[in-house]
Amino acid sequence: MNTPLVAAHQLTVRIGNQRILDDVTLELPQRSMTVLLGPNGSGKTTLIRALAGILRPSHGRVTYGSTELRAAGQSAVARLCAYLPQNTETDFEIRVADAVALGRYPHLGAWNMMQQADYEAVNWAMERTGVTGLRDRALPTLSGGERQRVFIARALAQEAPVMLLDEPIASLDIGRQLELMALLQELNAEGRTILCALHDLRPALDFFPSAVLLAGGRLAARGSTEEVIFGPATKAAFGVQVRRAEQLCFRTSDSPR
Repeated sequence: MNTPLVAAHQLTVRIGNQRILDDVTLELPQRSMTVLLGPNGSGKTTLIRALAGILRPSHGRVTYGSTELRAAGQSAVARLCAYLPQNTETDFEIRVADAVALGRYPHLGAWNMMQQADYEAVNWAMERTGVTGLRDRALPTLSGGERQRVFIARALAQEAPVMLLDEPIASLDIGRQLELMALLQELNAEGRTILCALHDLRPALDFFPSAVLLAGGRLAARGSTEEVIFGPATKAAFGVQVRRAEQLCFRTSDSPR
């Protein structure tokens, strides 16, 4: 799999007079697996949407290898990266199998006809996410966790070398969370570059070798996940002290030790 280096260059996003992202520069090395951390309102979703080409920055640029994202067409962007949004709620009456098949659109020819390879990719994606038994169900009839797995399957069906996931475990029970984390590790080992926004520091520490921390729309820290989580920038960003123990422990800044 030809996996490009993903880079944000001085990325700034403004909404009105407010800067949601402020001069963020970072690189996601080829075949890396990175967790994106930060408190609510820190700019995590905005950064992922900008990296996915969904949100045009006010300043700066995003590149995938030698390709500048703003100059690439929609299909070209979709062949480079698969994006999973935080909110997967929908009232759209579509079968699960057809929803997953939407991930194949950047690979279809001039007549937009599915070929055998496309059907195989859809079936593979549904099998790996455990939604094959739901294939004939309509999306609005699914639970939040089931729907989340369908959208993950759609992202897998794209077969893009980069995956950008915004809170993918938010609607999943603990068993499905662990399954998804294991799947992401497998996909990374197969060559994909993965950036995943999470609120929970425990799976971040358990499954992701590297981390990026946003605070107030700015890049506050990056490095190994342990260095970032146990570092001073995380304490400042979340207002809690994180310390090593058998399990992660959290204390407010003024709590006694």
